Amino acid sequence: MPALPDTIDDPKVQELMSHFFATSNHDSDHEGFAAMFTTDGEYSMNDRKAKGRQEIIDMRRGLWSHIPTRDHTPHQIYTHGTDQLQLMSRGHIKYKHHKGHETDTEWATYYELEKDENGVPKFQKIHIIIVSVVL
Repeated sequence: MPALPDTIDDPKVQELMSHFFATSNHDSDHEGFAAMFTTDGEYSMNDRKAKGRQEIIDMRRGLWSHIPTRDHTPHQIYTHGTDQLQLMSRGHIKYKHHKGHETDTEWATYYELEKDENGVPKFQKIHIIIVSVVL
């Protein structure tokens, strides 16, 4: 993960983003991935959308069933808005498919965070835009 900008100085937000990117390249913990969201959080990728933790788990399982290996490389993360609860990032992803071929593309993501009653940030919304590749 690239260095976070100075505008993201909350250690809890830094930890959430680090955990998100570490988890994004592994399919072993769909429930843990969904736990980073509020109970009614939204996770979308282009025109696919999941709302709530169970739908996020189901969508993530479906995504991993089609592409078993992926490597997200974020190039830039920055704040969007007046605080560090709205973030954006852009990067590159490499996919390795079941048949062994590889594809890659660029992506951009918008994140909305909310803090729970204990001040722990969770994702309220993540929207990922991926340039289409032939899968």
